[in-house]
Amino acid sequence: MTTSLDSQNFESYVNVYDAVPEKWDDARPFVVEQLKNISNGVNIRTIGWYLDVELLSGNQFIPGVTAPGNNPGLTRSILRKSFLFGAIGIGVTTQAHGIVIDANFTLIHIFASGTNVPTLMGDNIPAVGYDVNNIIITSTKAYTRGVVVIEYIQEL
Repeated sequence: MTTSLDSQNFESYVNVYDAVPEKWDDARPFVVEQLKNISNGVNIRTIGWYLDVELLSGNQFIPGVTAPGNNPGLTRSILRKSFLFGAIGIGVTTQAHGIVIDANFTLIHIFASGTNVPTLMGDNIPAVGYDVNNIIITSTKAYTRGVVVIEYIQEL
């Protein structure tokens, strides 16, 4: 059975039903399908954990390429990793990220912010990037500490 991909396939709201078939043989497939809908609705959401290890963000990305072994037609999980920086100086500050950057890596989001504790001020830092080994922040201001969050997929 093939289904078309439209916005209803990706709906995160769980339908409310007040009627279930009375015979168990008829109700069982209905109940199983509703349990799947509930599980999908709960699991496909942004997870609120920002940790310094690679973890699932709860977000899904458009289906992957149709090639053997690449889960053709399935959405891809977005991973998240957070980094605490110590002092960020004016100019370039780097820190190792430990993420495998290869042909399967695709950046989804990267953002940085800096806090200056003595002045109780903070900013988003727009010039943040990465290379194979490091997170790279280029800043025009100094901060006493910073945070970088990177979200990415690791498959085509």
